[in-house]
Amino acid sequence: MRAAKSYLAAHPSWFNENPDLSCPRCQVELETFQHAILTCAARARDRDLLLNQVSSLRHDAATWTEPHLLRALAKYIMTTETGFTPDMIPVHYLAPSPPPPPPSPPAQN
Repeated sequence: MRAAKSYLAAHPSWFNENPDLSCPRCQVELETFQHAILTCAARARDRDLLLNQVSSLRHDAATWTEPHLLRALAKYIMTTETGFTPDMIPVHYLAPSPPPPPPSPPAQN
């Protein structure tokens, strides 16, 4: 994503010549990396919970050198599915499977 190559709407697409570049969550701004991580109003709750110490994505920001900030950013991206198309979301990040059905009662003789 830092290289502006991802499935964010504002990143160049090799399969769609006329893409809608607006953020699919807020529909207000272009969905750039900066927007998706730091400014999208629709992601504010998750950002407040997971990224309260991340304030910059510049190449020289502490985000890229401090392990706890990098882990927070990774968790945020996975939690919010930022930059993933629906068919790319890792299976273990999808909603949990429903619980198995209860066992059948024992057979009566």
